[in-house]
Amino acid sequence: MRFIGRIVPLAALVVFIAAPRVRCGEAEIILNQAIALHDAGKPKEAIELYDKAIKANPRLAEAYYNRGNAYYDLGQDQQAIKDYSRAIRLNPKDAEAYFNRANAYRRLKNDAMALQDYTAAIKSDPNDVRSYVNRGSLHFARNRYESAIKDFSAALKVSPEDPEIYYNRGNAHLALNQSEGAIQDYDAAVRLDPKLTDAYYNRGIAHALSGQHEQAIADFDEVLSQRPQSADAFYNRGLSQAELGRHEAAVEDFSEALRINPEDAQANHNRGLAYLRTGAYNRAARDFSETIRLRPRNAEAYVYRGIARIYQDKDKEAELDFQKAFQLDPALRKKIQPLINEAREQRKRLETD
Repeated sequence: MRFIGRIVPLAALVVFIAAPRVRCGEAEIILNQAIALHDAGKPKEAIELYDKAIKANPRLAEAYYNRGNAYYDLGQDQQAIKDYSRAIRLNPKDAEAYFNRANAYRRLKNDAMALQDYTAAIKSDPNDVRSYVNRGSLHFARNRYESAIKDFSAALKVSPEDPEIYYNRGNAHLALNQSEGAIQDYDAAVRLDPKLTDAYYNRGIAHALSGQHEQAIADFDEVLSQRPQSADAFYNRGLSQAELGRHEAAVEDFSEALRINPEDAQANHNRGLAYLRTGAYNRAARDFSETIRLRPRNAEAYVYRGIARIYQDKDKEAELDFQKAFQLDPALRKKIQPLINEAREQRKRLETD
């Protein structure tokens, strides 16, 4: 089964600009003017004023912090990091500076430094939901799912009504094959946000993996009501239909998936299997041939095309397919031979009836 899970961080790479703090000194007045320009969407012009504020007062931490934000907005991450570092030296407990510097490191793919800074931000402000979520998403990206769950759980203690945090924690549970925990989190996510389509989709995956195919189908139905062109939802709903023995319904779903994404070899393969089970052997053979065109080294596609060809009375072509399959994957012979024998016996029975 194809699991297409995605994590959508709540506040990944978000920079928060400090609100103006009006003071009577010259540097502070210039700083407030710079922030106003920055808020107006003019980071380049704001940088010129931040420079002047820093010249007037080289120890004004807020000027470095906000100039770092401007450089970040311009995509100049190295320069932003330098300014956040200066702000932190002047104010070592500035959680937002650590958080923003972490985001800049993350954008530069320096995950080790980003992790340190999210941790420092949390130490400075234990209620910093954004840092828990972003650190959790970093752990998730590195396959450290248990650590991700701990961070998302800490974030939920501070913000218990945020659907995306439940969604993220559900993804981590699902990555650990903890379907029950994942379903509980997705339940909470969709209760809080009924339009969170990805939560329905991944809950459908979790239901399918735990054998709850009716519930999985209901989830994929909901996804398709919100995203009618989701090839993945059609595909996965087709898998659950097939598991329930509804092979004609599976064919319809795989066909919709292929209408949207004609190059999906897995959808071709699984529709071929559904056709086999409904006795549509010509169509099954065509689907396995298409699978082979898209994935020439797919040994199972050769096996099942061979089985379809047995029913088509094409024994010579079937034998060539089996030989090719076993050449590609010798281990298949023991696993698949009973199916081949069964197909041959079934064809004989059909011929004598």
